[in-house]
Amino acid sequence: MIDKIRCKRRIGYDIEKYVMSTLIALRDGWIPPERVTEEEYKHIKEHKEEYPPELVGYCGYQLSYGGKFFDCYRRDKVGKRDYCREAYNFTFKQVPHLEGIEFYIKDYREIDEPKGAVIYCDPPYRDTGKYTAVGGFNHEEFYEWVARLAKDNIVLVSEYYMPEDIAVELWHKEVKVCLDSKRASGKKNVERLFKING
Repeated sequence: MIDKIRCKRRIGYDIEKYVMSTLIALRDGWIPPERVTEEEYKHIKEHKEEYPPELVGYCGYQLSYGGKFFDCYRRDKVGKRDYCREAYNFTFKQVPHLEGIEFYIKDYREIDEPKGAVIYCDPPYRDTGKYTAVGGFNHEEFYEWVARLAKDNIVLVSEYYMPEDIAVELWHKEVKVCLDSKRASGKKNVERLFKING
């Protein structure tokens, strides 16, 4: 989302080091490999500490089924699509828009709270699976944080649900939910964008 914003200063935070390491490296001119075999993918998955974090992040997300971190290597069983090439091409469409963005590996609770900013948050969606960060994710604490920031900023949140007393829905779209690389659940959820009341 941040690559779509046009303003003087853009700052991106995320606690997931592989995501941020990849974005930082791409912004600074790193070029990922055009081709990563399934065997190489598996070795990187099993030996992450032996590889640069930007390569781990790129392979773990860009080359995995559904963008789920190292779920399984994305392949086309009928031989009509080259997912490796598609990921590479897609990445380089976005790279020019990363120029000038400041990226930091931080928990949202550790950032300096701005004033007069547009803040977009994409937290772990409530009730959709276990959050892997240390201590889990406390949604009630997050709600308090965004409500506080909304007093001096425009705060937007992507979620399936936000408490009605602090947020108003601006947009929604129905999406199919994928459980894993083996099958889609067939279930549909509604992605929503909320504005936090100031």
